[in-house]
Amino acid sequence: MSATPTHHPGDTRIAVDPTLPTIVITREFDAPRERVFRAYTDPDLVIQWLGPRHLTARIDRYDARSGGSYRYAHRADDGTEYGFHGVFHEVRPHERIVQTFAFDGSADTVSLETAVFEDLGGSRTRVTVTSLMDSLATRDAMLASGAEGGVREGHERLDVVLRGLGAADEHRAVARAFTDRVRGVPEGAWERPAPCEGWSARDVVRHLVEWFPDFLKTGAGVDLPKGPSVDEDPVAAWTVHSEAVQALLDDPATARRELSNPHLGQAPLDQAIDRFYTADVFMHTWDLARATGQDETLDPGRCARLLQGMEPLDGVLRESGQFGPRVEVPEDADVQTRLLAFVGRTP
Repeated sequence: MSATPTHHPGDTRIAVDPTLPTIVITREFDAPRERVFRAYTDPDLVIQWLGPRHLTARIDRYDARSGGSYRYAHRADDGTEYGFHGVFHEVRPHERIVQTFAFDGSADTVSLETAVFEDLGGSRTRVTVTSLMDSLATRDAMLASGAEGGVREGHERLDVVLRGLGAADEHRAVARAFTDRVRGVPEGAWERPAPCEGWSARDVVRHLVEWFPDFLKTGAGVDLPKGPSVDEDPVAAWTVHSEAVQALLDDPATARRELSNPHLGQAPLDQAIDRFYTADVFMHTWDLARATGQDETLDPGRCARLLQGMEPLDGVLRESGQFGPRVEVPEDADVQTRLLAFVGRTP
């Protein structure tokens, strides 16, 4: 096969064969394979990235399982609809999807599509979609109709969807660990001193529940629901707050919103939450655990990612006043110890 890639400015590679009626589409995504596969099979996610921007997508059915079927349509501003349908012959979770594809206006012309999801390591995934059509003429007509542009635009939108899923999933895992510590505080232990100077265990929760809503309100116009005060009921206060943040991240519209801050500049809202808030929850999980005698273990992968991102900003972070002086630890210390020492904690 002597596939010839079409010229394009982005990361999506589209190749056609001069002798076979095929189109091979390849794209690498900065997301784990299971997350990318989910974006290809969950109709609530598919609708967010499917097709070109100038058309409005609608999904009538999308049963992404072996033996299931689908139908969706694209609607133009003038009301014209373009419908597509097919059958899922094989859906192998996280590995591959084999399906048929047909245009409603030409139901006798059916192509066979195979999507393969390859784990590249380092939370990267390559997706290769091979479409086999009934003739070179059908293949060339599809390309001439603008399908190539729709694929590229769809992949650009898929990047945004995956980014939002990443922030939502990260918060879900980090907040779950912190919630476990909140609910595990022994009776009478809320006033025990925390590693942060002048703070109690209750103040660790107070910090997260109080600073972040103002950050969202002033930077993105987002009002989070409020629970009881931390003094009245720290468990309920945290639960209401954490569930509200998760709902915000799970909202598909959040990935398309921006946050503006005079000190941080402008950033996509989901990335700002992930970078400044979720990371803060992760660090304070150790503080609450240490104050209340619970399990202090942090996820080593997250420790490594945070430390890698923070070390180049050492001077800036010290000047911000958010961290104390760096604590010296042995060079062969584990990654959690090195991270805690970097932010001024004594492990």
